[in-house]
Amino acid sequence: MKTKLIVVLTLSLFLLSAGIAMAANPAIFINGNELVTENPAYVENETLMVPLRAIFEALNQEVQWNAEDRSVTSGNIWLQIGNNVAIVNGESVTLEIPPTIVNDRTFVPLNFIAVSLDKEVLWDATLLRADINDKPVPSEEGTQPEEGTTEDEGTAEDEGTAEDEGTAQEDEGTTEEDEGTNENEDTNEDEDTNEDEGNEELDTEEETAVE
Repeated sequence: MKTKLIVVLTLSLFLLSAGIAMAANPAIFINGNELVTENPAYVENETLMVPLRAIFEALNQEVQWNAEDRSVTSGNIWLQIGNNVAIVNGESVTLEIPPTIVNDRTFVPLNFIAVSLDKEVLWDATLLRADINDKPVPSEEGTQPEEGTTEDEGTAEDEGTAEDEGTAQEDEGTTEEDEGTNENEDTNEDEDTNEDEGNEELDTEEETAVE
C-alpha cells in the first residue's frame, strides 16, 4: 500500500514538473502573431535567448550558415557562434551573451533582433512574452493644407469681382457713348430736315415771284 502511494506521488510530481517546464517556455509574437517553433526561447542570466533563424525568416530575412567558421550571414548582418561582437551595416555591435547553438539552432539575445533589424521589442517577464513589432511609420509633416489658402481663394474671387465691375463700368461707358452718338445723329438729322424744309419754302417763293 505504501509502495503504491509512493509511486502515485512520484508520478504526480513528475507530471507537475513537466507541466511547469512546458509552461515556462516564453512565447514570441511577431506583429501580434505567435511564432510557432520547435526550438522555444529560454532565459539565461535574465536575458531572453531567441531562435535567430525562425525569427529572421518570419520577418522575410534570408539566413545563411557558414559551417567553416560557424558564422551566420543575413544581408548586412554577420555574427559568429561564441563571439559577442557582431557586424551590422558595417558597424560593430556587442551582444550581452554571445550567440550559441542549442539543438542545432542558433540563439541570440532578444535585444539583438531590435538592433540588427530595427524592430520594436518588448519583453514581459511576468507573462513570459516577447513581442517583436515593426516600428510605426512617422506621419509626414505638411500634409495639412496651409493656412491662408481660403483667404487667397477669396482674394482671387475679389480680384475677379473687381474685374467684372470694371468691365461693367466700361460697358456702361460704351453705352453712354453710343447714346451720345445717337443723340448727335438725331440732332444732325433734325438740322438736315429743317434745312430741307427751308429750302423748299425758298423755292416756293421764287416760283411765286416768277409767276
